[in-house]
Amino acid sequence: MSSDNSKDISMAGNTSAEIVAKIHSKVCEAYERISPNIHKTRLLPSAEFSKKFSCSLYLKMEHEQRTGSFKLRGAHNKLSQMKQRKGFSVVTASSGNHGLACLDAMNKYGIVGRICVPENIAQAKRDKLTKKGADLIFHGTDCNEPEVLGRKMAAEDEDVEYISPYNDEDIIAGQGTLGIEILADLPSLQYLFVSVGGGGLMAGVAAYVKTVKPDVIIVGCQPANSPVMLESIKAGDIVEYESTQTLSEGTAGGIEPGTVTFPICRDLVDHWQVLTEDDIKWGIEYMWRTHGAVVEGAAGMALAGARNMAKEMSDKVVGVVLCGGNIDSATLKTIMADFNRTSDA
Repeated sequence: MSSDNSKDISMAGNTSAEIVAKIHSKVCEAYERISPNIHKTRLLPSAEFSKKFSCSLYLKMEHEQRTGSFKLRGAHNKLSQMKQRKGFSVVTASSGNHGLACLDAMNKYGIVGRICVPENIAQAKRDKLTKKGADLIFHGTDCNEPEVLGRKMAAEDEDVEYISPYNDEDIIAGQGTLGIEILADLPSLQYLFVSVGGGGLMAGVAAYVKTVKPDVIIVGCQPANSPVMLESIKAGDIVEYESTQTLSEGTAGGIEPGTVTFPICRDLVDHWQVLTEDDIKWGIEYMWRTHGAVVEGAAGMALAGARNMAKEMSDKVVGVVLCGGNIDSATLKTIMADFNRTSDA
């Protein structure tokens, strides 16, 4: 549980005020629009964590969302505004959760579409998509490759619109509605931990939270095997980064150049945590053992980030977004078996 397993880098700078103000306004509009079609997930106090680490920790249980992740918010915000017309369809790209969310929204609003996914998509997410009748296109092994294909398909057909999993203001605004719920339930919030991949969740949540309560310290969490957003921020622009396999596959892989999420993540995230695979395993195991909750790697990663910053958060009010729960059962069993072996040793 040593903080040596993470990096904590202060990167806060001057905010891109115009972009942030626009996203904040869109988040408020999105909440009114999508509230009837999403769950207001629980904000659960974690008594054991709070006692052990001398803080007041609250878990935003977004893995309990209908499709198993926060992505439902952005998908419903985007697709509910799209005009239906004869012959019109959408195409999107996803490592799983965004695809499940878009499929849910497509069914709700009578829109047809296809979902580009990596060939190595997590089995649990693949099975859920297939069971729900998704029209899947398998392409590449990095999440950026299906995105490139999806954009190409839309560019070649004027009746097809591409839905980005993160580089879209309406998608970002939908994800940001999490921030509204968190501050409404926990106005005393002082620290907030959010997992970051392409940055859609972080951009929406940060734009809302920092506008309403700018003193909240926002911490972005990324896997050591794929810290693409952080490496891009350090470089000053989106960079290519050779990622390796991680339990936090929902936050792994390349980021589209020019994404609107980049300046928001660069300017509004106060600290970054880079978590090892052991950190991520700990977060998954902790949620199962302590709360009986099944969470995926990206969610466990955010909780591990909070643990690794526990010393500086003494007596503080802390929130952790548990962004998803779509984890392979075999992966969960392996993690639990490894933990049990370590505990018995």
